Amino acid sequence: MAFLLLVLALVLNFIISWANASYVGRYWSESKQVGGSFRVYMVIGYIMAIAGFTMVYGYILLLICPFILQFAKVDQETILMFEQLASDLIYIFCVITMIPTGFYIWIRSLKTFFEKKTLANGLTAGWNTYAQIHNVVSAARNVPSAFGRIVEALFGGKSKKKGNTIIVLCAIFVLILAIFGGYFTASAIMKKADREYDMFAELEKSHPELHS
Repeated sequence: MAFLLLVLALVLNFIISWANASYVGRYWSESKQVGGSFRVYMVIGYIMAIAGFTMVYGYILLLICPFILQFAKVDQETILMFEQLASDLIYIFCVITMIPTGFYIWIRSLKTFFEKKTLANGLTAGWNTYAQIHNVVSAARNVPSAFGRIVEALFGGKSKKKGNTIIVLCAIFVLILAIFGGYFTASAIMKKADREYDMFAELEKSHPELHS
């Protein structure tokens, strides 16, 4: 059951990240010309998409790696240490990217709702409020322990073993691989949407009086 919930969460996260990257791509080139808060909003959305895909790829790698390590005759204790460190690194990366950008999106959604009090804007602001509170509370509970384990693994203590170095390197490699996967996926989707959609052309079609 827990595995099924994890898979569903990853699928949902992938879909949301795809939607974010596609939305950003539709306005990416135009946002460079418009600038200001609109450009900031697009950059924030791009970062969120990268972080979302990174989380998905990171946890997929965490599901695959134990089988590879077992095939390589790595003992169970080492595998567990690797899984914990890689999981902590991925989590910390996602927290430091998603929470700051989430604050911006949350505040912007509240501003939009107060300016245009529609049901859609209200639902968006409500969801963003819930998501941001949930993420902040979760981070407050989990970041200190995760960060502590990372520091212990990287800098060690009395119990640090020389053999742990390979675990650290493998965990960092998994994080880097996940980030690159997130970056290239988000960028590919964004560039495709950017080529296929022209905001200014669509505005001219819907409001021809603006062009004249």
